[in-house]
Amino acid sequence: MIHGFDVYRMYLAMKLHFTNPHFDYFASGGKTNAKEKTYQQRNDFWFFETLARRHTKEEIQELLLASFILSEDTKKVWIGDIKQSGKNNWMVWKKLQQSLTYTVEQDLGSVAHHMDAKGYSFNNLLEELGTHPPLLRLVIRREVHLETLVVMDIVLGFTKSWDKNLRDPLWEQLSLKIKKYKPFLSIDRNKYQQILKEKFCD
Repeated sequence: MIHGFDVYRMYLAMKLHFTNPHFDYFASGGKTNAKEKTYQQRNDFWFFETLARRHTKEEIQELLLASFILSEDTKKVWIGDIKQSGKNNWMVWKKLQQSLTYTVEQDLGSVAHHMDAKGYSFNNLLEELGTHPPLLRLVIRREVHLETLVVMDIVLGFTKSWDKNLRDPLWEQLSLKIKKYKPFLSIDRNKYQQILKEKFCD
């Protein structure tokens, strides 16, 4: 059984994971050093206790993760935000995970349509010629889900080039989120590689 103090430490570890390039949620076992006495004196003590009573460790991890993934700026995610919209974020995130293959296929269809409309090749889609690549612009405009970009990068590994050539705060923030999100996504790389081939190599 998980306790409220464990949930609090999970929250701290998740926040560090998504804001500190050198902290790894998984390497730390989803925990940070914290004093239980300090925790018990917090105004939001009962929020963590309630989560612990109502949910499993895996569910709490998903709920916390969803709040960071769906936020514009992970550095600005606080307990108040999670109390207010955490459950809704979790439901949205879970629904997307349950239909991830469908979501990726639909997004790739949108990407292919965009390529046709602009006369782009697939390589053009990923090129960073002093500005955001077309694929990244589609993600920023929310025409393509972040998860689709992450899946594509797991298969193709193009964000390493973006990291070298893009120098702007928006990409740096999104790049960190992508790196930190990947370990939470358990996907069949070969399946998505085949989906990409069928969409763009025929």
